[in-house]
Amino acid sequence: MKIFLSWSGVPSRACAERLASWLRYFSDEIEPFVSSESIRKGARGLDEIKKQLDESSFGIACVTRANLHAPWITFESGALSKEVDERRGQLVPFLLEGTHDDLEAASSPLRQFQSTRAHDEEDVLNMVRTINSVLRESANRHPDNTRVDGLFRKVWPELRDALAVIDLTADTPEQVLPRRSTEEILEDLTSLMREQITRITDLEQTVAALREEQTGPPRARSRFTGVYEEAPRPAPSPAVVADNEGHA
Repeated sequence: MKIFLSWSGVPSRACAERLASWLRYFSDEIEPFVSSESIRKGARGLDEIKKQLDESSFGIACVTRANLHAPWITFESGALSKEVDERRGQLVPFLLEGTHDDLEAASSPLRQFQSTRAHDEEDVLNMVRTINSVLRESANRHPDNTRVDGLFRKVWPELRDALAVIDLTADTPEQVLPRRSTEEILEDLTSLMREQITRITDLEQTVAALREEQTGPPRARSRFTGVYEEAPRPAPSPAVVADNEGHA
């Protein structure tokens, strides 16, 4: 079961990384994804994030007051809400500070989801139970929180203490956008341009080939979409060959 942890800003990132390691206590089948530590070296970041969004059946958005309107949180949460809904999963705003009323007051897109207060033990337990239910349902197993409840009481202090030391003043609303190097931005733009050029070229070739089909001899369609091959020319008749040889 893949769980996508969305973050934006330093405190939110720290929260997502701690949650990712902590959630593994509850099942070997849980696969948390955090972009800051889960993307392989050499992999293209946006491609990997898109792939993980498509495959996740549960989402957790680590929210602070500073990142309530962060485009990154909004983008990932929007994509997650669609994907997890199709898989009958859930998206949970994990509030490092404030309450659900803050989401409402800010008209955040996350306000439509049931939130969890990060420092509320019972709230976090209910989130873990929900994850367990989604996991067991996806595996066609009967819902049972007995083991989860007992384990939670043992490992909760670890998460509680880790979240308590996160400095929530490390970000201002202007600092929560993910920072990317110029090289990364240029690489993505170049890739997108090449993709668009390829599509336009294929389209032009297809249109040109269709026009020729209407005015010239039939053309044979190849097995590649948008690529055409010339139809084989018929062999000359024996009479024509003999006539040509006679005039040689």
